[in-house]
Amino acid sequence: MAAKITKVDTTDRVVFLTIDDGIVKDPAAMQFLVDNKMPATLFLVSGEFRKDPAYFAQILTVGGTISSHTMSHPALKGLSLERQTSEICNMKNAIAEELGFAGHLMRPPYGSSDENTRRASASCGINAVVNWNSELWEGNVDILQRPGLQPGDIFLTHFRTDLLDNLVAFKAALDQQGFTVGRLEDYLPNS
Repeated sequence: MAAKITKVDTTDRVVFLTIDDGIVKDPAAMQFLVDNKMPATLFLVSGEFRKDPAYFAQILTVGGTISSHTMSHPALKGLSLERQTSEICNMKNAIAEELGFAGHLMRPPYGSSDENTRRASASCGINAVVNWNSELWEGNVDILQRPGLQPGDIFLTHFRTDLLDNLVAFKAALDQQGFTVGRLEDYLPNS
């Protein structure tokens, strides 16, 4: 069964950046990620990924990865094992068909998951179901339930019109507090 994580257990001064969906493809936001060598983990849905895979593949140049966020973005909790397997594994396969490989992580839409999510994920070689404990939105760094960055925080943001503002605010917080963005897969077992 795939592990379920919300934060990484580490003492390294790293946090992790995850970006979901893929709706708005802002060239300036992707260039910011590349210029600042931020190895984000992208959790994408099929329709958006297939519209412009080359845009998303740019993250690979700085060690980022692209993983499943399901084919059609349903809330997974309560769905059958078969439906979840189709949603999760078909997206992983779509990424692999386009890029030649796919990441071994998945993000459940809305953070909605259950035991079937973990089983379905494991059935197609996904090692971890990744949620988050902090968010970037509307140019704000929102660390949930406490002040300041902590080693192992997993940040969620989205490919929306505010992505560049979110990344600029995130970089400022990283610099101010002495953190870097780690490659999530390097900190998880079997990734």
